[in-house]
Amino acid sequence: MECPHCAGHALRVREEGGRWSAALAQRVSCPDCDGVVMLPEDAKAGDTVSCCGRTYRLTFEYGAFAAEEK
Repeated sequence: MECPHCAGHALRVREEGGRWSAALAQRVSCPDCDGVVMLPEDAKAGDTVSCCGRTYRLTFEYGAFAAEEK
């Protein structure tokens, strides 16, 4: 879910046990196009993501993910 008041961040919203919660959904920009890739909740540095028919390795520095060419 896109949040118009959250500086361009997206949120994952879920209901568990009758209570609603939201968590930041990590995303990375594609190095080759204007696309944005939503990362799975368990993403970690070293994982791979795909966009534009290419595969990129995730890095994590300064509290944010980035997609870099393998």
